[in-house]
Amino acid sequence: MLTPEDIAAIPLFAGLAPADRERIAQASADLHLRPGEYAVHEGEERALYAVLSGKIEVTKRMEGGEKNIGWRLPGTIFGEVPITLGAAFPGSFRASEPSRVLRLDARQYYIIAAAAPQVAVAVGALARERLGGLQGLAAKPPTPRVTVIGHRWDPSCHDLRRFLARNQVVFDWLTPDSTELATRWPGMTADDGGPALGFPDGTLVARPALRDVAHRLGLQTAARSAEYDTIIVGGGPAGLAAAVYGASEGLRTLVVEREAPGGQAGTSSRIENYLGFPNGVSGDELAVRALDQAKRLGAEILVTRRILRVDPGTRQVFLDGDDVLRAQTIILATGVSWRRLDIEGIDRLIGKGVYYGAARSEAGNTQGQDVFLIGAGNSAGQAALHFASHARCVTLLVRGDSCSCSSGPTRRPSGCLRRSSATHAATC
Repeated sequence: MLTPEDIAAIPLFAGLAPADRERIAQASADLHLRPGEYAVHEGEERALYAVLSGKIEVTKRMEGGEKNIGWRLPGTIFGEVPITLGAAFPGSFRASEPSRVLRLDARQYYIIAAAAPQVAVAVGALARERLGGLQGLAAKPPTPRVTVIGHRWDPSCHDLRRFLARNQVVFDWLTPDSTELATRWPGMTADDGGPALGFPDGTLVARPALRDVAHRLGLQTAARSAEYDTIIVGGGPAGLAAAVYGASEGLRTLVVEREAPGGQAGTSSRIENYLGFPNGVSGDELAVRALDQAKRLGAEILVTRRILRVDPGTRQVFLDGDDVLRAQTIILATGVSWRRLDIEGIDRLIGKGVYYGAARSEAGNTQGQDVFLIGAGNSAGQAALHFASHARCVTLLVRGDSCSCSSGPTRRPSGCLRRSSATHAATC
């Protein structure tokens, strides 16, 4: 239980009248955290916190994973930026040792600030200081973890870049005729076939298998146990949701995904009708959030692994690579696969100008190009709006006479967008 003496030990509140310190003690939560426990997660609602004892680590989700950006020691506060701006937390705060933290919710803080304006002035000044640090952090370009070397129209190079992008791995991309390539990897020439992957230590791996890439980058490719309470087949939104619910109940939970978390939704440029995101969310952002949540709760996520068969009698799951796992419950969340067009010769063009899906990471490759999107559903409309900001012209190919739909595009893109049916073409 918090006492006025605990409140007086915090410099921000030390000058308050005894009645105000008593009010804060009664209104605040007294959090006792074990090492690794979070006081607040990035993205949570605003509140003001103060460290009474222990040590709090400040982390932020960035390209390449969660990074340490600071510490909070006894007597210091955090939450000043969300409180001042009325925004969500820009970072996470977790105990690095047994800690005790005060939490004052926003409504109670504003009552205290109205009675003691000096508190609001001090919190605002600290918020401005912290914002400067956050701006400097945001200005730093992400450090590429690997460099992809390959031709633009090489399907293997496209698959490798897609795999890295969907697994949130920051990478550079050089073509074999790049002048920079000769400096960084002199042994690589434009005549070498297939893509290669270059690492910061100078290692160059030619035509790498995706599982080997995942292993080298620290992505989990093997289960840590032979038996689980729940094994989930598929890492799309449904599979990740099942992982969150299972792990949150203390179940040993494993997700097996053949490519990258997020499933088909992970390739969407914008999802406007997903519960909990009133302003919409991109597919990769949804995947990152769900993945972080599942991992935080203890679920394991395997990538580049396939399920060969499931034995319902013994509840065994047989993976490629001769791994056999057993579970009390097996959940199938396999999603869907793209229906391939039955056009002679199209397979040889996959990755060379013909693609299934409309991943946001592909938009930059369409700069100045003419793009044709086959279909007129929600995904096609969202993709058209996104690609129109990059491509010279985007054309929707529609089987019907109209692409009008209550859930279709509602704003005019900056680029050229056309609709083409079997009978006519028109500018939208």
